[in-house]
Amino acid sequence: MKQKIGFWIPAVFCAFLSLTALFMPLLFPRGRDGHVPVAFFAFLPMCFFFVGSALWQMHREVQSLRERLAQLEQLRKS
Repeated sequence: MKQKIGFWIPAVFCAFLSLTALFMPLLFPRGRDGHVPVAFFAFLPMCFFFVGSALWQMHREVQSLRERLAQLEQLRKS
């Protein structure tokens, strides 16, 4: 269950960040002086980091499965 949820964490974080940037000026009119876009662009690299780390984890898992499959095929041939 943890692996199924873990891959959605980057998308949820990006959605939260975008919704915050979208609705924060409406909820707090004093924030229209530019703080929300600054926070949005400051945290935007974290979205890319989270997505990259999730993709790297999936890549490692695929590589390990390929290695196991190759080992099983070698055992089957011998």
